[in-house]
Amino acid sequence: MASGITAREQIRPPGRSEARATGALLLAGSGFVALSLILPHPSGGREIALAATAVGMAVVGGATWFLAARVPMALVHLLLAGTALVTCALFWESGLAVGQYGTIFTWATLISAYFFSREVASLHLVWLLAVYAVALLAVDGTAGYSPVTRWIFTAVSLTAVMLFVNNLASRRARADTRARHFFDLSQDMLCTMDPQGRCIEVNGAWERSLGYRPVEMRGRRLLELTHPEDHGHATEEALRVFAGGVSENLETRVRAKDGSWHWLRTSSVFEPDEELVYARSTDVTEQKALEKEREALIAANEELARSDALTGLPNRRALDDRLPREMARALRSGSALSLAIIDIDHFKSYNDTYGHLAGDAVLRDCAAAWDGALRGEDMILRFGGEEFLVVLPDCGIDDATEIVERLRASTPDGQTCSAGLAAWRPGESIDEFVGRADEALYRAKESGRDRLVSAAA
Repeated sequence: MASGITAREQIRPPGRSEARATGALLLAGSGFVALSLILPHPSGGREIALAATAVGMAVVGGATWFLAARVPMALVHLLLAGTALVTCALFWESGLAVGQYGTIFTWATLISAYFFSREVASLHLVWLLAVYAVALLAVDGTAGYSPVTRWIFTAVSLTAVMLFVNNLASRRARADTRARHFFDLSQDMLCTMDPQGRCIEVNGAWERSLGYRPVEMRGRRLLELTHPEDHGHATEEALRVFAGGVSENLETRVRAKDGSWHWLRTSSVFEPDEELVYARSTDVTEQKALEKEREALIAANEELARSDALTGLPNRRALDDRLPREMARALRSGSALSLAIIDIDHFKSYNDTYGHLAGDAVLRDCAAAWDGALRGEDMILRFGGEEFLVVLPDCGIDDATEIVERLRASTPDGQTCSAGLAAWRPGESIDEFVGRADEALYRAKESGRDRLVSAAA
């Protein structure tokens, strides 16, 4: 987890913006001094001292800019205070307490007013005005105004700038605070990421759902937490988002802090101006579990709807699915297809004599025995009462006769059975096909039972 925090510090450490702004102030001030020396300017100034000061400002400003991630806030305040001193030194070196270098005061005031509270910004302004007062006393050139008048003008203008900018920044901070409250209160898992997929900021919903505190998510790549089987489509969706698309309802499994896997449904969009991905995720683990349970229940119900409760064999509804497919396959491939209907002999008398429970046992035993005597591709189903129907794919009448006779020989419990067999004629309907087998069964029973009769080809 420490690696995640380290990455977060590399992304956006506290004070980085303030330090960079201060570094930019010093660099801009250095450039301003250099420009004043290059362009036509009043004589009498200490140009070597001005150039040295500009170089010093550039060195310190550049170091502050590039090392902003490591600059503590206390040093930022010292650098701003030092900028006021350096600006006064520029006044003394140029011999003028007015003109272009006063712009650096304005920049410093803008930075302190924008980044700090009114109290802290006021302290910076007081310090700036104090050292400016000393500079006015040490320099003769005040453009015809008395030092007091020049100081009052500067104090009023910089105070107005400080109050105005600080008020705008305070309003923005309050708006950010309100947005932060909504951000944290949201039940959705909200997140911002950089283009490398590292979390910049997450809300409290991540901890509530997955157990990760916001500080543990900062700098961490979400792909590290994503299930390996979901890496492919998650990466494809990310590429689509960076190409300008909007990702909606991407479902991936993400590992929680306790090691469990949660299903997240995520929508995201990339803002190129900010170089940030805004993402909203919802934990749909329970919903997924309910969907899986529902699908299993539907499948079980469908299986029950296609199964005979007593024997466990398929029922007539299964025949309505299977037989049309077998007929279509036989027509397409030119293969044979046969169908047999089997009836347990004298079952009604057996049922009346020994009772329904004994009759049910015979039905179950016959179903099991006959199912075991068939090939793997064959299907036997309970057709109704004591009748069973057998579908025999890739079987002509001769092969089908052999299979049905083997089946009849396996009849258990001392029972016998009669069977009617028919081979399918291309173009024949299901009713016609089954009807011919049923007619053959009728002839078998009329002929004394315990036999197989084939329908005419």
